[in-house]
Amino acid sequence: MVRNLSIAVLASLVAACGPQQAPSPRASVPGVDPLSGALSTIEAELPAADLANVRGPAGTVLLGASLESARVVGGASPDCQMVRGAGNIQQPTSARCASLLGAYATLERARGFLLAAGAESLAPALVVAEPRFDAHAESAAEGEFGPGLHYVARLDLFTLLSGPTGARIPAGLNPGAVTREVSRRQLRALAELHPEEAEGLALFLGAAASGDPGYLAGSQALGDPRGELDLSRPLLADASSAAIVAGALWAWSDASGDPLGAARAALAASRALASGREHDSPLLSLVVEQLNGSERDQACAVFRAHAGRLPACP
Repeated sequence: MVRNLSIAVLASLVAACGPQQAPSPRASVPGVDPLSGALSTIEAELPAADLANVRGPAGTVLLGASLESARVVGGASPDCQMVRGAGNIQQPTSARCASLLGAYATLERARGFLLAAGAESLAPALVVAEPRFDAHAESAAEGEFGPGLHYVARLDLFTLLSGPTGARIPAGLNPGAVTREVSRRQLRALAELHPEEAEGLALFLGAAASGDPGYLAGSQALGDPRGELDLSRPLLADASSAAIVAGALWAWSDASGDPLGAARAALAASRALASGREHDSPLLSLVVEQLNGSERDQACAVFRAHAGRLPACP
């Protein structure tokens, strides 16, 4: 009887704990080291990912599909072969699969940052790697087929190409550049109403995610010797509205010492601006309206220096 009671108690404890979740797969892939910022082999934890087919919550990779004006034709799963190394870390057996998994890991990193900043949890996007396209699609979608990850709003997918040659960091492995593209998908409703503010916010979110206001320079073949891509540099006289928004948000996040908090406030402001209600205030004013006391004073001072007078900062 005592033995039966012990078994019953043990069974109840197991039931209370619930089913045990399998640990997230870990893979050894090329990527940017979070501490040094250098390109190296990193160990990435990829929750709920299917490594062999390079798919998971961050996206689904499709190789060699054709992009037509309004649809995706053909393509195939990567079908990557993996081997287990020390510490149960999985390693791809081909350079192509290592590159694809590295790009997926960077995409997952961007997704994680945006979710932490309060972004919407979107369905996994299709990532068309090494796409094929006809002349009409190419001419109608300039910029969608450059090196790295690019968001294609008309099809709600990403394209992924290697390169650029000579760059310090491949564009598809650049955490800031990838976050900018994932942000463009998050901000597509705002982009329809306020394209410059949406682009400026996406540019800033890339900097906040990577902790580097000059993140785009790492994926330029010739770098950025004049600092033209650095959000922390003084703006040019003919700077676009997007550059002004991005520079102001970066300056505020840097002054506050809280890039994630700045990203959270900016995304909340973007949702208000994209809600369809009439807003006289630009994005920066909607950020300020969320703040109080010294935080509001600090944001107003920084934003005035970059963008001039704002409705929320009399």
